[in-house]
Amino acid sequence: MRRFATASGRRPDAAPPRWQALSLGKPGHAYKIAVYANRDLARGELRGIRHLLVVFHGVKRDADHYYEEAARLLAANPAYASNTLIVAPRYVGSIDSGFPGVAAWRKSSWEEGGESVQAPGRPAPVSSFHVIDDLLRGLADRKRLPLLESIVLAGHSGGAQLVQRYAVLNNLDGALRRDGVAVRYVIANPSSYLYLGSERPRPGGQGYARYERGICPTYNQYKYGPDKLPAYARETDESRLFVRYADRDVTYLLGSADNNPEHRLLDKSCGAEAQGATRLARGLGYLRYEYLLASRGPRPVPLRRQGYEVAGVGHDSGRMFGSECGVRALLGEQARPDDKAASCQAIAPR
Repeated sequence: MRRFATASGRRPDAAPPRWQALSLGKPGHAYKIAVYANRDLARGELRGIRHLLVVFHGVKRDADHYYEEAARLLAANPAYASNTLIVAPRYVGSIDSGFPGVAAWRKSSWEEGGESVQAPGRPAPVSSFHVIDDLLRGLADRKRLPLLESIVLAGHSGGAQLVQRYAVLNNLDGALRRDGVAVRYVIANPSSYLYLGSERPRPGGQGYARYERGICPTYNQYKYGPDKLPAYARETDESRLFVRYADRDVTYLLGSADNNPEHRLLDKSCGAEAQGATRLARGLGYLRYEYLLASRGPRPVPLRRQGYEVAGVGHDSGRMFGSECGVRALLGEQARPDDKAASCQAIAPR
C-alpha cells in the first residue's frame, strides 16, 4: 500500500479548513479521499497513538460536523486526548465542489459499499468498503502506530448503515484482532440493516417469519438481505456470515424518540419497511433477531453484542454519541459523559 500523503483544501475567503486529501490504494489504483483528523496524517507524530476512532457522517456528508462532535467528546476526557486519533472520512458527492481530484459517489451509494463514479479528474472507481479497508490497513501499520490497541468505527444514520454492512462483510477484522488490535463497531439509528436470513419481524413484535414476497419481491436482496451480495463480498463464505458477524464486537445505539414513521430521511422502500415502521422498531427487531439466531441449533453461537436505548433522544448524532453509553462505546469504558448526557437502558433479549 502507498504511504499516506495529504494536502489541505482552502477557500480564499475562509480560515484554512481541517480536511486533508488522503492518498490510499495500491500503485496503479491509487486514489484520494477527503478526511478530517486531529493529527496531520502525513507528517504528524502518530507513534504515541493507542486508540483510533473513525466516525462516519450521514446523508448530508457533513464529516466536519461529525469530526467536531467527536473532538468535543475527546476534549472532555483528557485521559484519552493525547493518545486517540480521530479520523472522519467524507464520502464526497459527485456534485460537491471544493474537493478536486478525490473519489466521489453518486447520491448515497456509499452507504451500501457502492463504487465511486468514473469521471474526468476523478480516480478509478473504488468501493466505499475498500476505502475503509485501505484506511485501516494504513493506520494499523505497526511502523506508523506501534502502540495501537483499539479501533472504533462509529456511524449515525446513513453512516450507521455503512458501518453495519461493513461489519458484516469485511475480511479485515480477524487480521487486525490477530495483530492485537481490538475492533468495535458502533451503529446508531440506521434506517435499515443487512439481515442474514429471510425472516423479518411480525407485525406487533410477535416473533419472526418469512416476509411475503408478493408485498416486496426484493426484500431479501442486498442491501436489506443476503441475496445478491456485492462484489466486495465475493470472497466471503455466505453460510458462515452470521457466525463470523456474531463474533465481532458490535454496539447498537437506538434513540427512544427516533420513532417517527414519516421522518423525511427515513428509508420508506418496501425492503426497509419489511424491517419495521420506524428506526427504533427496526433496531429493536434486528438486535432481538440476532439473539434468536444465536440461540438456534444444537450449539448456541456466542454473540458479542451490546444494545442500548438512549432515553429521550431522536435522530440526533451529537446526543446519541454524547449519551452515557455512547461516550463509553466511542472512547472506552473509563470515559466520562457530561452532566447533561442522556441516560441509556440496556436492551435485553426476549
